[in-house]
Amino acid sequence: GGRVASHPKSRSTFIIEIRSTSSEVDNLHHRHGHPHPKKISNYLIYWRGEHKEEYSQSFRHLEFLSALSATIADHYPNLTIDAPSILQQLMDGATFANAFSFDPFKKHKAKLPASVPLHQVDMYNESLQYVSFGNIANKSHGVLDEALISQDLVAKASARCSLIHSSYLVVAEGMEYSDLVDQALRSKAFDDMSESETVAHQNSKTWRIRRHEYSFVNDENNPRFGKGTTRSVKKEKSALQQLEPLLISFKGKVDLKNPECNIYLLEGICDNCVTDSGPKGITRIEDSKLLKILARKISSGAKVSVMAPKTRICITNTPLEPIAAFILCNLASIRENDKVLDPFAGSASVLLAASMISNSVRTVGIEIASDKFLSREKVRQDFSTRGLSQPLGLLIGNSMDSKIREEARKLIGGSEFDAIVCDPPYGIREAMSGSDSGYGGSAALFDLIDAIGRDRHLGTPLLKRGGKLVSFFPCLRGDNIEDLLPSNERLKRAGLLFEFKREQKLNSALSRWVLSFKSS
Repeated sequence: GGRVASHPKSRSTFIIEIRSTSSEVDNLHHRHGHPHPKKISNYLIYWRGEHKEEYSQSFRHLEFLSALSATIADHYPNLTIDAPSILQQLMDGATFANAFSFDPFKKHKAKLPASVPLHQVDMYNESLQYVSFGNIANKSHGVLDEALISQDLVAKASARCSLIHSSYLVVAEGMEYSDLVDQALRSKAFDDMSESETVAHQNSKTWRIRRHEYSFVNDENNPRFGKGTTRSVKKEKSALQQLEPLLISFKGKVDLKNPECNIYLLEGICDNCVTDSGPKGITRIEDSKLLKILARKISSGAKVSVMAPKTRICITNTPLEPIAAFILCNLASIRENDKVLDPFAGSASVLLAASMISNSVRTVGIEIASDKFLSREKVRQDFSTRGLSQPLGLLIGNSMDSKIREEARKLIGGSEFDAIVCDPPYGIREAMSGSDSGYGGSAALFDLIDAIGRDRHLGTPLLKRGGKLVSFFPCLRGDNIEDLLPSNERLKRAGLLFEFKREQKLNSALSRWVLSFKSS
C-alpha cells in the first residue's frame, strides 16, 4: 500500500511511497516493445529551448563535446593527446539520436495541429537526444575508449554547458510501463537504492520521481510542454502506480525538495508510436501511445542566469550575453588552472563565464576603454559577489600594443596563455573614448592574429603551443564567410591552424560565426 502526494509547487509531480518489499529479479538480456535499436544509449541530454530560431541549436553538440574533451583531459592527465585532439576524436566518434521524432509529412500518421509551425517540429524532435560513444575507439585508434567516458565525466561536462538543461543516465525504454519496470529491475540500475546494497535502512538514498510529457508548445488541442501549460493529474497518478513493482524496491525516504536520486519518466510522441484510427486513418496526436523513457538525472546545465546583464553591477550598453560567453569558453575547451586572456574584455563577460566553468582559471582582460567609461572596480565586484576568483588583471590599453601584451604575460609569470577567448568589437559597441581605434568588422581579429604572429617571431609567444584562439566573427547576410576568413598565409605567420567554424544568426542582416584556431 502507499499514498500519492503532489509537489506543493507543481500539479505535475507525484510520489508513490510504498511500504511493502519485493524479491530480486534475474538479469534482463532483451528489451521489449521499443522501436529504436536494441542497445539503449547510456546517456540522454535535454537541451535548452531557443528564444529565437537558429540562435544556438547548431552549437549544442559542439559545446558539449568541447566541454567533455576538457573534462577528459583534466581527469586523465597522462593521455598522449591534448584536449583539442580529444575533441576531434569525440566529434568523429560520438553519435546523437533523437529520442522522440515526429514526421508531419509521413503518410497515415497523426495530423499536425494547424496551430503548430513546422519549425517547432524540428525543435521538438531535437529537444531530447541520446548520446553514444560506442564508435570512439575505432575513430581514435584505441587512444580513447568508451569505458574512459564515465558517468561522472559526462555529468561534469554537462554542468558547464549553457545549452544543456539536464542530462540523464538511461535506465529503461519501452511502450508500456511494465517494460520499464522489467528492464529497470533486471538491469539492477537502482541497486544502490535497494536494501541489499545498504548496511542499514537509514543509509538508503532519498529519492523523487517526476513525469514529463513532451509535445508541441502551440498544440492547442493537447498542451503538454511549454510555459503556462498543464499536465494531466490522472495520467501522473496512473503512470506512477504502474511503476509500483519498481518503486517498492527503494528503501530510502521520499524527498520532494532535495533528493539524492532524481528519477524521471519522460514520455513523447514518435512516428512508431502513432497508430491509425478514426476517419481516413487519421488520429489526433493526443490519442497516440507515447514512447516512455525511465532515467536518472545526473546533472543540470550551467546556471547562466546568474550572470545575466540585469544582474550585473558593471552595466554597459552591449554586454556579451551569458550563453554566448559560455559557448566561447567551452569551445576553447578551458581546463582547470588554465590561463585565459580576453584582449577585448569589455565588462568581462567572457572571463566571468570562464571562472564559472572552473574557478581555478587565471584570467586577464585587456580593454581600451578607460575607467571613466568602464569601471574596473564594478567588474571586480561582479566576480566577488558571485564567489569567483578575481582576474589577475584588467588592463587599460590597446591589445595591439606590444607593451600591453607584455604586461598581460607578466601577470601570469611571463609564460604563455592556454587560451585566448574574445568577442572583438564590430559595429557600434560602446560610446567611449578611444573607440575610433580602427576596430570593426574583421579588422580586430586580423590585427590580433598578426600580433600573435609578431610575438611568436620575437620569441615571446602570447599563446602556448596547443593552445586555442576562439573568437566571434561578424558576417553580413549575402556575404560568403569563406571569402572573409583570415588567409592561410596570415595564419601560418601566427603559427595557427584553423579548426572549425559555426554560425549564429543574430538578425535578418547579420550573423556572427565562432572561429576556432589551434596554436601549432
